[in-house]
Amino acid sequence: MALVRARRRSEAGGAAGGLADLAARAWTLAVARAARDDLGLPVDLRDIVVERRVLAEVAELLPDPALIAVLDEGQGRSTGFAVLDAALTAGMVEALTTGRVSAGGEARRPTRTDAAMLAPVLDRALAGFETALDGVAGQETMRGYRFAALADGARSLLLMLDEGPYRLMRARGVLGGGLRDGVLMLGLPDRTSPVTPRIAPPVRDDSFAADMAAQVVQAAVRLDAVLLRLSLPLGTVLQLEVGQEIALVQADIARIGLEGLDGRRVATG
Repeated sequence: MALVRARRRSEAGGAAGGLADLAARAWTLAVARAARDDLGLPVDLRDIVVERRVLAEVAELLPDPALIAVLDEGQGRSTGFAVLDAALTAGMVEALTTGRVSAGGEARRPTRTDAAMLAPVLDRALAGFETALDGVAGQETMRGYRFAALADGARSLLLMLDEGPYRLMRARGVLGGGLRDGVLMLGLPDRTSPVTPRIAPPVRDDSFAADMAAQVVQAAVRLDAVLLRLSLPLGTVLQLEVGQEIALVQADIARIGLEGLDGRRVATG
């Protein structure tokens, strides 16, 4: 029984459509086999688009929330990425934990635990991708990638990887015959075209910035950990007594805000 179906468009930017089609077919097959072996359920990649993008463009295409896996090609340096949106992540984690997938369901923000659970599935798909492209001319740079770290959003990805260009494959992943579906992306460095060398910046004296930084890092900064902000009528506040309990219905211990002296939230943890 066929587990994969794909409709492909040729690669943007004038690259050979044949190589794009080969990569799309190889990735579709690799994901389907990894899902079958590790999840026990089929994942069907549909509407695959293969295109050449720089990292800033990729950041604008990322779904939010999403699981953003940074990939290492075996040289100790992060160079690629894979992205699963929240719906697809939740469905795959559910398949791993319960052996089945329910229709619909809440798509929560992916966690590091989710990434740890799905890393073997992703690595199996990447290994199958290599095997499918073995011996294909022009695909040598798509080998050796494995899960390395989790990026906390698009901004984190921009800091962890080079600007590009990247060969980006975007698809809609359908899990369990349609019970869940979401966005699946794979981005690997595109080294098929020469990249214009960067002009070395002029040498400048950074001593003033270093001296200023040395002074600033000694300054004290106050951050308040805020579980919940609650508004009460003045009459109720005046009647509060020592030991009285106040129900914090909407409080979430998993989302404590850190606020500066100006009241602006700078982080959540």
